[in-house]
Amino acid sequence: MTNLSRRRLVAIGPALAVALALAAHAVLFSGVFIPFWMIDLAVYRGAGQAVLDGQRLYETGFHNGMLFTYPPFAAVVAVPVALLPVVAAQFTWTAVGYLALSASVWMVLRLTGTTTARRNTALLVAACTAGASLLAPVQLNVLLGQVNLLLMALILLDFLPALPERYRGIATGIAAGIKLTPLFFVAYLFFTGRRRAACQALAAFAATVLVGSALLLADSRAYWLQGVFFDTTRISPNNLVVNYSLAGFFARLSAQGTAPAWALAVSAVVAVACLAGAVWAHRRGHDVVGLLVIAFGAQLVSPITWVHHGVWVVPALVWLATATWRRATVLPRVLLVLGFAWYATPLWIIGMRGPSDDLPFSFTPLGNLFVTLTGIVTPAAIVIALLPVWLPRLRPARIGPTEPGSAEPVHVAPADIVPVGVAPVDAVPEQAEPQQARPQATHRS
Repeated sequence: MTNLSRRRLVAIGPALAVALALAAHAVLFSGVFIPFWMIDLAVYRGAGQAVLDGQRLYETGFHNGMLFTYPPFAAVVAVPVALLPVVAAQFTWTAVGYLALSASVWMVLRLTGTTTARRNTALLVAACTAGASLLAPVQLNVLLGQVNLLLMALILLDFLPALPERYRGIATGIAAGIKLTPLFFVAYLFFTGRRRAACQALAAFAATVLVGSALLLADSRAYWLQGVFFDTTRISPNNLVVNYSLAGFFARLSAQGTAPAWALAVSAVVAVACLAGAVWAHRRGHDVVGLLVIAFGAQLVSPITWVHHGVWVVPALVWLATATWRRATVLPRVLLVLGFAWYATPLWIIGMRGPSDDLPFSFTPLGNLFVTLTGIVTPAAIVIALLPVWLPRLRPARIGPTEPGSAEPVHVAPADIVPVGVAPVDAVPEQAEPQQARPQATHRS
Protein backbone atom coordinates (compact mmCIF):
# COMPACT_ATOMS: atom_id res chain seq x y z
CA MET A 1 0.00 0.00 0.00
CA THR A 2 1.40 3.38 -1.00
CA ASN A 3 1.80 6.27 1.42
CA LEU A 4 -0.97 8.16 -0.39
CA SER A 5 -3.34 5.23 0.02
CA ARG A 6 -2.49 4.99 3.70
CA ARG A 7 -3.16 8.70 4.20
CA ARG A 8 -6.50 8.36 2.47
CA LEU A 9 -7.38 5.37 4.65
CA VAL A 10 -6.48 7.33 7.78
CA ALA A 11 -8.60 10.25 6.60
CA ILE A 12 -11.73 8.29 5.69
CA GLY A 13 -11.39 5.37 8.12
CA PRO A 14 -12.94 7.02 11.21
CA ALA A 15 -15.65 8.71 9.16
CA LEU A 16 -16.47 5.43 7.40
CA ALA A 17 -16.69 3.55 10.71
CA VAL A 18 -19.07 6.12 12.16
CA ALA A 19 -21.15 6.17 8.95
CA LEU A 20 -21.47 2.38 8.96
CA ALA A 21 -22.50 2.41 12.62
CA LEU A 22 -25.10 5.09 11.90
CA ALA A 23 -26.47 3.12 8.96
CA ALA A 24 -26.64 -0.07 11.04
CA HIS A 25 -28.57 1.65 13.80
CA ALA A 26 -30.87 3.35 11.30
CA VAL A 27 -31.79 -0.07 9.89
CA LEU A 28 -31.90 -2.08 13.11
CA PHE A 29 -33.60 0.50 15.31
CA SER A 30 -35.97 2.27 12.96
CA GLY A 31 -39.35 3.35 14.24
CA VAL A 32 -40.96 0.61 12.17
CA PHE A 33 -39.51 -2.09 14.42
CA ILE A 34 -38.93 -0.31 17.73
CA PRO A 35 -41.88 1.78 18.96
CA PHE A 36 -39.75 3.74 21.45
CA TRP A 37 -37.25 4.91 18.83
CA MET A 38 -35.82 8.31 19.89
CA ILE A 39 -38.47 8.89 22.57
CA ASP A 40 -36.05 10.74 24.87
CA LEU A 41 -34.94 12.97 22.02
CA ALA A 42 -38.63 13.70 21.38
CA VAL A 43 -38.92 14.88 24.99
CA TYR A 44 -35.83 17.08 24.58
CA ARG A 45 -37.28 18.57 21.40
CA GLY A 46 -40.61 19.10 23.16
CA ALA A 47 -38.87 20.93 26.00
CA GLY A 48 -36.97 23.10 23.54
CA GLN A 49 -40.22 23.91 21.74
CA ALA A 50 -41.86 24.74 25.07
CA VAL A 51 -39.13 27.32 25.67
CA LEU A 52 -39.86 28.86 22.26
CA ASP A 53 -43.62 28.81 22.85
CA GLY A 54 -43.52 30.05 26.45
CA GLN A 55 -45.10 26.88 27.87
CA ARG A 56 -44.39 25.56 31.37
CA LEU A 57 -41.75 22.85 31.30
CA TYR A 58 -42.79 20.77 34.29
CA GLU A 59 -46.54 20.94 33.85
CA THR A 60 -46.55 19.74 30.24
CA GLY A 61 -46.29 16.18 28.95
CA PHE A 62 -44.19 15.57 25.86
CA HIS A 63 -44.39 12.60 23.49
CA ASN A 64 -47.21 10.48 24.88
CA GLY A 65 -47.28 12.38 28.16
CA MET A 66 -43.63 11.83 29.14
CA LEU A 67 -42.41 14.50 31.57
CA PHE A 68 -39.28 16.61 31.31
CA THR A 69 -37.03 15.92 34.31
CA TYR A 70 -33.82 17.87 33.63
CA PRO A 71 -32.93 21.39 34.87
CA PRO A 72 -34.31 24.39 32.94
CA PHE A 73 -30.88 25.02 31.39
CA ALA A 74 -31.16 21.66 29.59
CA ALA A 75 -34.34 22.84 27.91
CA VAL A 76 -32.55 26.00 26.75
CA VAL A 77 -29.75 23.86 25.29
CA ALA A 78 -32.38 21.75 23.49
CA VAL A 79 -33.79 24.72 21.56
CA PRO A 80 -31.53 24.19 18.50
CA VAL A 81 -32.64 20.56 18.35
CA ALA A 82 -36.28 21.66 18.43
CA LEU A 83 -35.70 23.96 15.46
CA LEU A 84 -34.64 21.05 13.23
CA PRO A 85 -37.11 18.80 11.42
CA VAL A 86 -37.67 15.48 13.19
CA VAL A 87 -35.58 13.28 10.91
CA ALA A 88 -32.78 15.85 10.68
CA ALA A 89 -32.74 16.17 14.48
CA GLN A 90 -32.56 12.39 14.90
CA PHE A 91 -29.61 11.93 12.56
CA THR A 92 -27.83 15.03 13.84
CA TRP A 93 -28.23 13.92 17.45
CA THR A 94 -27.00 10.40 16.62
CA ALA A 95 -23.96 11.81 14.81
CA VAL A 96 -23.17 14.03 17.80
CA GLY A 97 -23.42 10.97 20.05
CA TYR A 98 -20.96 9.00 17.96
CA LEU A 99 -18.57 11.92 17.77
CA ALA A 100 -18.74 12.22 21.56
CA LEU A 101 -18.09 8.48 21.85
CA SER A 102 -15.05 8.71 19.56
CA ALA A 103 -13.75 11.72 21.50
CA SER A 104 -14.17 9.81 24.78
CA VAL A 105 -12.16 6.88 23.44
CA TRP A 106 -9.40 9.22 22.28
CA MET A 107 -9.30 11.03 25.63
CA VAL A 108 -9.05 7.78 27.60
CA LEU A 109 -6.17 6.69 25.37
CA ARG A 110 -4.44 9.99 26.17
CA LEU A 111 -5.13 9.61 29.89
CA THR A 112 -3.68 6.10 29.95
CA GLY A 113 -0.52 7.20 28.15
CA THR A 114 -1.14 5.05 25.09
CA THR A 115 0.93 6.68 22.35
CA THR A 116 1.01 5.56 18.73
CA ALA A 117 1.57 7.18 15.38
CA ARG A 118 -1.17 9.67 14.54
CA ARG A 119 -2.63 7.56 11.74
CA ASN A 120 -2.65 4.45 13.93
CA THR A 121 -4.39 6.38 16.71
CA ALA A 122 -7.12 7.45 14.29
CA LEU A 123 -7.68 3.87 13.19
CA LEU A 124 -7.61 2.64 16.79
CA VAL A 125 -10.22 5.19 17.83
CA ALA A 126 -12.39 4.24 14.85
CA ALA A 127 -12.13 0.55 15.69
CA CYS A 128 -12.96 1.15 19.37
CA THR A 129 -15.93 3.33 18.39
CA ALA A 130 -17.28 0.64 16.08
CA GLY A 131 -16.82 -2.01 18.78
CA ALA A 132 -18.40 0.19 21.45
CA SER A 133 -21.49 0.60 19.25
CA LEU A 134 -22.24 -3.07 19.95
CA LEU A 135 -22.52 -2.51 23.71
CA ALA A 136 -26.04 -2.33 25.15
CA PRO A 137 -25.58 1.03 26.97
CA VAL A 138 -24.34 2.68 23.76
CA GLN A 139 -27.06 1.08 21.65
CA LEU A 140 -29.79 2.26 24.00
CA ASN A 141 -28.35 5.79 24.02
CA VAL A 142 -28.65 5.82 20.25
CA LEU A 143 -32.00 4.07 20.28
CA LEU A 144 -33.57 6.48 22.77
CA GLY A 145 -31.73 9.61 21.67
CA GLN A 146 -30.17 10.02 25.11
CA VAL A 147 -27.61 12.61 26.24
CA ASN A 148 -25.20 10.42 28.26
CA LEU A 149 -22.50 10.06 25.58
CA LEU A 150 -22.17 13.83 25.33
CA LEU A 151 -22.03 14.26 29.11
CA MET A 152 -19.29 11.60 29.39
CA ALA A 153 -17.16 13.41 26.81
CA LEU A 154 -17.58 16.73 28.62
CA ILE A 155 -16.47 15.21 31.92
CA LEU A 156 -13.43 13.44 30.44
CA LEU A 157 -12.34 16.70 28.82
CA ASP A 158 -11.72 18.24 32.24
CA PHE A 159 -9.23 15.52 33.17
CA LEU A 160 -6.91 15.79 30.16
CA PRO A 161 -3.41 16.77 31.39
CA ALA A 162 -2.96 19.17 28.45
CA LEU A 163 -6.07 21.20 29.29
CA PRO A 164 -5.08 24.66 30.60
CA GLU A 165 -5.85 25.07 34.28
CA ARG A 166 -8.02 28.13 33.70
CA TYR A 167 -10.51 25.95 31.78
CA ARG A 168 -10.46 22.84 33.95
CA GLY A 169 -13.82 22.00 35.55
CA ILE A 170 -15.95 24.21 33.31
CA ALA A 171 -17.13 21.38 31.06
CA THR A 172 -18.13 19.26 34.06
CA GLY A 173 -20.09 22.19 35.50
CA ILE A 174 -21.95 22.63 32.21
CA ALA A 175 -22.66 18.89 32.12
CA ALA A 176 -24.11 19.13 35.65
CA GLY A 177 -26.30 22.00 34.47
CA ILE A 178 -27.80 19.65 31.89
CA LYS A 179 -28.11 16.64 34.21
CA LEU A 180 -27.28 16.71 37.91
CA THR A 181 -25.31 13.46 38.26
CA PRO A 182 -21.97 14.95 37.00
CA LEU A 183 -21.81 16.80 40.34
CA PHE A 184 -20.28 13.58 41.74
CA PHE A 185 -17.16 14.36 39.70
CA VAL A 186 -16.87 17.82 41.27
CA ALA A 187 -16.38 16.15 44.65
CA TYR A 188 -13.68 13.96 43.10
CA LEU A 189 -11.89 17.04 41.78
CA PHE A 190 -12.03 18.71 45.19
CA PHE A 191 -10.79 15.78 47.26
CA THR A 192 -7.94 15.00 44.85
CA GLY A 193 -6.45 18.45 45.38
CA ARG A 194 -7.80 20.10 42.24
CA ARG A 195 -9.76 22.65 44.22
CA ARG A 196 -9.50 25.40 41.65
CA ALA A 197 -11.03 23.09 39.04
CA ALA A 198 -13.77 22.10 41.50
CA CYS A 199 -14.58 25.74 42.19
CA GLN A 200 -14.65 26.49 38.48
CA ALA A 201 -16.99 23.55 37.96
CA LEU A 202 -19.33 24.87 40.64
CA ALA A 203 -19.15 28.35 39.12
CA ALA A 204 -20.03 26.97 35.69
CA PHE A 205 -22.90 25.00 37.22
CA ALA A 206 -24.13 28.14 39.01
CA ALA A 207 -23.95 30.00 35.70
CA THR A 208 -26.25 27.40 34.10
CA VAL A 209 -28.71 27.87 36.97
CA LEU A 210 -28.61 31.64 36.45
CA VAL A 211 -29.13 31.30 32.70
CA GLY A 212 -32.09 29.00 33.28
CA SER A 213 -33.54 31.39 35.87
CA ALA A 214 -33.09 34.42 33.65
CA LEU A 215 -34.87 32.80 30.71
CA LEU A 216 -37.32 30.52 32.55
CA LEU A 217 -37.97 32.06 35.96
CA ALA A 218 -41.21 30.23 36.79
CA ASP A 219 -39.81 26.87 35.68
CA SER A 220 -36.60 27.47 37.63
CA ARG A 221 -38.61 28.26 40.74
CA ALA A 222 -40.60 25.07 40.31
CA TYR A 223 -37.50 22.95 39.70
CA TRP A 224 -35.16 24.28 42.37
CA LEU A 225 -37.51 25.61 45.08
CA GLN A 226 -40.67 23.52 44.76
CA GLY A 227 -39.06 20.08 44.77
CA VAL A 228 -39.30 19.01 41.15
CA PHE A 229 -35.68 17.83 41.11
CA PHE A 230 -36.37 15.69 44.21
CA ASP A 231 -39.34 13.93 42.61
CA THR A 232 -37.86 10.86 40.93
CA THR A 233 -41.33 9.43 40.30
CA ARG A 234 -41.59 11.93 37.44
CA ILE A 235 -39.06 9.72 35.65
CA SER A 236 -40.45 6.29 36.51
CA PRO A 237 -41.36 4.16 39.54
CA ASN A 238 -38.28 3.31 41.57
CA ASN A 239 -39.06 -0.41 41.47
CA LEU A 240 -38.85 -0.61 37.69
CA VAL A 241 -37.03 -3.75 36.59
CA VAL A 242 -34.38 -1.83 34.67
CA ASN A 243 -33.50 0.41 37.63
CA TYR A 244 -30.16 -1.06 38.72
CA SER A 245 -29.32 1.36 41.52
CA LEU A 246 -29.39 0.45 45.20
CA ALA A 247 -32.66 2.36 45.52
CA GLY A 248 -34.17 0.21 42.78
CA PHE A 249 -33.04 -2.97 44.51
CA PHE A 250 -34.60 -1.96 47.82
CA ALA A 251 -37.75 -0.59 46.16
CA ARG A 252 -38.46 -3.94 44.46
CA LEU A 253 -38.28 -5.64 47.85
CA SER A 254 -40.65 -3.13 49.42
CA ALA A 255 -44.39 -3.73 49.44
CA GLN A 256 -44.92 -0.02 48.77
CA GLY A 257 -42.78 -0.12 45.62
CA THR A 258 -40.48 2.65 46.88
CA ALA A 259 -37.12 2.50 48.62
CA PRO A 260 -37.41 2.71 52.44
CA ALA A 261 -35.97 5.70 54.27
CA TRP A 262 -32.95 3.77 55.54
CA ALA A 263 -31.93 2.97 51.94
CA LEU A 264 -30.81 6.60 51.62
CA ALA A 265 -28.36 6.06 54.47
CA VAL A 266 -27.00 2.94 52.77
CA SER A 267 -26.52 4.87 49.54
CA ALA A 268 -24.74 7.67 51.42
CA VAL A 269 -22.30 5.20 52.97
CA VAL A 270 -21.63 3.62 49.57
CA ALA A 271 -21.09 7.08 48.03
CA VAL A 272 -18.50 7.99 50.69
CA ALA A 273 -16.77 4.61 50.25
CA CYS A 274 -16.59 5.05 46.48
CA LEU A 275 -15.23 8.57 46.83
CA ALA A 276 -12.58 7.35 49.28
CA GLY A 277 -11.61 4.53 46.91
CA ALA A 278 -11.39 6.92 43.97
CA VAL A 279 -9.17 9.35 45.90
CA TRP A 280 -6.94 6.46 46.98
CA ALA A 281 -6.59 5.32 43.36
CA HIS A 282 -5.67 8.86 42.29
CA ARG A 283 -2.99 9.14 44.96
CA ARG A 284 -1.44 5.91 43.69
CA GLY A 285 -1.19 7.41 40.22
CA HIS A 286 -4.36 5.98 38.67
CA ASP A 287 -6.58 8.95 37.83
CA VAL A 288 -8.55 6.98 35.22
CA VAL A 289 -9.36 4.34 37.82
CA GLY A 290 -10.57 7.07 40.17
CA LEU A 291 -12.77 8.50 37.42
CA LEU A 292 -14.31 5.11 36.72
CA VAL A 293 -14.96 4.44 40.42
CA ILE A 294 -16.80 7.76 40.65
CA ALA A 295 -18.76 7.09 37.44
CA PHE A 296 -20.01 3.67 38.50
CA GLY A 297 -20.36 4.68 42.14
CA ALA A 298 -22.71 7.43 41.02
CA GLN A 299 -24.79 4.82 39.21
CA LEU A 300 -24.98 2.76 42.39
CA VAL A 301 -26.21 5.58 44.62
CA SER A 302 -28.38 7.43 42.10
CA PRO A 303 -32.15 7.04 42.69
CA ILE A 304 -32.57 5.68 39.16
CA THR A 305 -29.94 3.96 37.02
CA TRP A 306 -30.94 2.60 33.65
CA VAL A 307 -28.97 0.66 31.07
CA HIS A 308 -28.13 3.72 28.99
CA HIS A 309 -26.45 5.31 32.02
CA GLY A 310 -23.76 2.63 31.76
CA VAL A 311 -21.86 4.22 28.86
CA TRP A 312 -18.85 4.55 31.17
CA VAL A 313 -18.16 0.91 30.41
CA VAL A 314 -16.54 2.15 27.17
CA PRO A 315 -13.67 4.03 28.89
CA ALA A 316 -13.51 1.17 31.41
CA LEU A 317 -12.86 -1.40 28.68
CA VAL A 318 -10.42 0.90 26.87
CA TRP A 319 -8.53 1.39 30.13
CA LEU A 320 -8.47 -2.35 30.82
CA ALA A 321 -7.10 -2.99 27.32
CA THR A 322 -4.20 -0.58 27.91
CA ALA A 323 -3.44 -1.12 31.62
CA THR A 324 -0.08 -2.56 32.66
CA TRP A 325 0.54 -4.81 35.63
CA ARG A 326 3.49 -5.58 37.87
CA ARG A 327 3.30 -9.26 36.95
CA ALA A 328 2.44 -10.79 33.59
CA THR A 329 -0.99 -12.44 33.66
CA VAL A 330 -3.73 -13.39 31.24
CA LEU A 331 -6.48 -12.46 33.71
CA PRO A 332 -6.96 -8.88 32.38
CA ARG A 333 -7.44 -10.30 28.89
CA VAL A 334 -10.05 -12.71 30.15
CA LEU A 335 -11.83 -9.92 32.04
CA LEU A 336 -11.72 -7.72 28.94
CA VAL A 337 -13.47 -10.38 26.85
CA LEU A 338 -15.98 -11.18 29.59
CA GLY A 339 -16.70 -7.49 30.20
CA PHE A 340 -17.35 -6.83 26.54
CA ALA A 341 -19.58 -9.90 26.27
CA TRP A 342 -21.51 -8.92 29.42
CA TYR A 343 -22.34 -5.43 28.18
CA ALA A 344 -22.94 -6.52 24.58
CA THR A 345 -25.60 -9.01 25.74
CA PRO A 346 -29.11 -7.64 26.43
CA LEU A 347 -29.18 -9.03 29.98
CA TRP A 348 -31.49 -6.18 31.00
CA ILE A 349 -34.50 -8.00 29.53
CA ILE A 350 -34.06 -10.94 31.92
CA GLY A 351 -36.74 -11.16 34.57
CA MET A 352 -39.09 -8.58 33.09
CA ARG A 353 -41.89 -11.14 33.15
CA GLY A 354 -42.31 -14.08 35.42
CA PRO A 355 -44.37 -17.23 35.55
CA SER A 356 -47.61 -15.25 35.81
CA ASP A 357 -48.89 -12.07 34.22
CA ASP A 358 -49.93 -10.70 37.61
CA LEU A 359 -46.55 -10.62 39.31
CA PRO A 360 -43.34 -9.85 37.42
CA PHE A 361 -40.56 -12.21 38.42
CA SER A 362 -38.37 -9.26 39.38
CA PHE A 363 -40.72 -8.36 42.24
CA THR A 364 -40.12 -11.67 44.02
CA PRO A 365 -37.05 -11.85 46.32
CA LEU A 366 -35.36 -14.46 44.14
CA GLY A 367 -36.24 -12.62 40.95
CA ASN A 368 -35.04 -9.30 42.37
CA LEU A 369 -31.70 -10.86 43.27
CA PHE A 370 -31.43 -12.46 39.83
CA VAL A 371 -32.25 -9.21 38.02
CA THR A 372 -29.81 -7.26 40.18
CA LEU A 373 -26.95 -9.71 39.64
CA THR A 374 -27.41 -9.51 35.87
CA GLY A 375 -27.57 -5.70 35.92
CA ILE A 376 -25.12 -3.30 34.34
CA VAL A 377 -23.75 -2.04 37.67
CA THR A 378 -23.02 -5.44 39.22
CA PRO A 379 -19.62 -6.04 37.56
CA ALA A 380 -18.51 -2.53 38.52
CA ALA A 381 -19.71 -2.99 42.10
CA ILE A 382 -17.66 -6.18 42.41
CA VAL A 383 -14.57 -4.51 40.92
CA ILE A 384 -14.91 -1.49 43.26
CA ALA A 385 -15.33 -3.76 46.29
CA LEU A 386 -12.11 -5.60 45.32
CA LEU A 387 -10.19 -2.38 44.69
CA PRO A 388 -7.74 -2.94 47.60
CA VAL A 389 -6.91 -6.36 46.15
CA TRP A 390 -6.08 -5.50 42.55
CA LEU A 391 -5.03 -1.83 42.54
CA PRO A 392 -1.60 -2.46 44.18
CA ARG A 393 -0.86 -4.94 41.37
CA LEU A 394 -1.24 -2.19 38.76
CA ARG A 395 1.60 -0.09 37.38
CA PRO A 396 1.05 3.69 37.54
CA ALA A 397 0.11 5.39 34.29
CA ARG A 398 3.25 6.63 32.56
CA ILE A 399 2.16 10.20 31.97
CA GLY A 400 4.55 12.86 33.16
CA PRO A 401 4.24 16.65 33.39
CA THR A 402 4.05 18.81 30.31
CA GLU A 403 7.23 20.42 29.07
CA PRO A 404 7.47 24.22 29.13
CA GLY A 405 5.78 25.63 26.07
CA SER A 406 4.28 22.28 25.10
CA ALA A 407 0.57 21.44 25.05
CA GLU A 408 1.17 17.70 25.05
CA PRO A 409 2.16 15.56 28.06
CA VAL A 410 5.54 13.84 28.10
CA HIS A 411 5.16 10.07 28.19
CA VAL A 412 7.71 8.63 30.58
CA ALA A 413 9.30 5.33 29.58
CA PRO A 414 6.94 4.52 26.72
CA ALA A 415 8.61 1.14 26.27
CA ASP A 416 6.94 0.04 29.47
CA ILE A 417 3.46 0.63 28.04
CA VAL A 418 2.33 -2.91 27.25
CA PRO A 419 -1.34 -3.80 26.72
CA VAL A 420 -3.51 -5.90 29.03
CA GLY A 421 -1.22 -7.54 31.45
CA VAL A 422 1.64 -8.67 29.23
CA ALA A 423 4.31 -6.54 30.89
CA PRO A 424 7.33 -8.84 31.40
CA VAL A 425 8.28 -9.53 34.99
CA ASP A 426 11.85 -8.40 34.55
CA ALA A 427 11.18 -5.40 32.28
CA VAL A 428 11.52 -3.03 35.22
CA PRO A 429 12.74 -4.60 38.48
CA GLU A 430 10.38 -4.11 41.38
CA GLN A 431 13.00 -2.27 43.47
CA ALA A 432 14.12 -0.11 40.57
CA GLU A 433 10.72 1.03 39.38
CA PRO A 434 10.80 4.81 38.75
CA GLN A 435 8.72 7.03 40.92
CA GLN A 436 5.43 8.31 39.51
CA ALA A 437 6.00 11.79 38.17
CA ARG A 438 3.85 14.38 39.87
CA PRO A 439 1.73 16.52 37.55
CA GLN A 440 2.56 20.23 37.59
CA ALA A 441 0.15 23.11 37.79
CA THR A 442 -1.38 22.19 34.43
CA HIS A 443 -2.96 19.22 36.15
CA ARG A 444 -3.48 20.17 39.77
CA SER A 445 -3.97 23.41 41.57
